[in-house]
Amino acid sequence: MTPILLNQLRSVISSSLISKFSKRFEESEILLRKSIDTSICTVLIGLNNTIDNLVLYDKMLESISNSKFYESVEFENGKLLTINYCFEQDGFAPLNLIFRNKKGRISEMISNEIGIKSETASAILNFAVMMVLSYFKNEKQKVKAIQSSLNEEKNTILSTVPEGIRVLLGYSNFICEEVDDIPNQLTTTSFTNKFLNKVLTIFKPLEI
Repeated sequence: MTPILLNQLRSVISSSLISKFSKRFEESEILLRKSIDTSICTVLIGLNNTIDNLVLYDKMLESISNSKFYESVEFENGKLLTINYCFEQDGFAPLNLIFRNKKGRISEMISNEIGIKSETASAILNFAVMMVLSYFKNEKQKVKAIQSSLNEEKNTILSTVPEGIRVLLGYSNFICEEVDDIPNQLTTTSFTNKFLNKVLTIFKPLEI
């Protein structure tokens, strides 16, 4: 089964954004792609574990509603074009709601698994949670629809999450299975929806 939600989120990430992140964090583009994909999947599993608590989920959305990231986020043709780095601060609040005191351990596991610096892994995890929650809020997706998508795609998502994180989040018995040839490219999936028809202009484009 094609993981529609996961591919929608992957499709947001443009090559231009990867290049900017590479210069910002002084990491290779290949490793940054992997870290973003891993972080997105980690956030989705965290949400899958907590979204039944509607009060908590509302707090997550509230935590991003007045953030600089959310106030400024816009997209064009399904891609993030430009960005500033307010997500490095804005992402802590929703991550703490999702993972509580596990956030630091999770970002360190991503750092070790992918081979990027600890501070890069922490920043990318912050970016992932802000991007995912902004997507859900802009799309006005109902909780039941999100739950359904997460449940249907859970095995595919878990297969992308490092084993240590799976254990930490309660999936120690999960066994990775062979997944059909589903493209795992952050720039190839094309979708048209309200959220993916804008241009990201957070304050102003970055100068390279």
